[in-house]
Amino acid sequence: MSINRRQFIQLMAIAGAAGLLPKSSFATQKQSADFYDVPTFGQVRLLHFTDCHAQLLPVHYREPHVNLGIGKRQGHVPHLVGHQLLQHFGISQALEAHALTHLNYLEAAQKYGKVGGFAHLATLIKRLRDSFGREKTLLLDGGDTWQGSGTAYW
Repeated sequence: MSINRRQFIQLMAIAGAAGLLPKSSFATQKQSADFYDVPTFGQVRLLHFTDCHAQLLPVHYREPHVNLGIGKRQGHVPHLVGHQLLQHFGISQALEAHALTHLNYLEAAQKYGKVGGFAHLATLIKRLRDSFGREKTLLLDGGDTWQGSGTAYW
């Protein structure tokens, strides 16, 4: 199997995020009282964010319903959306589909509400930094912090 750099980074981001979640967090009846109570391990905590595109305020996040590949890339990863994406990766539509596709968007928006916003991001970064130790935490900005938004032009 051959993957390009973009696919590798996407897979690492998904794997990294999945590794932070306790197994019980996927059970709808067993919601963690404190989702961000992350166990500490190791000598350093690396925090990384990217592509927030100056979303200063929380938004209802929705994955695209169209992602056209060109030529032989059409119909292949990363140009799969909706049911095709779930089927390709063997993902249950009932559990994780809301985070990866546009399917059931209205239900997910009502259930999970708005996400993001710099105030929420700053609060989370401060909390994770303080819980491990500010002197042992490195915050990395992967870019696109302002690009792609109205804020970039104001």
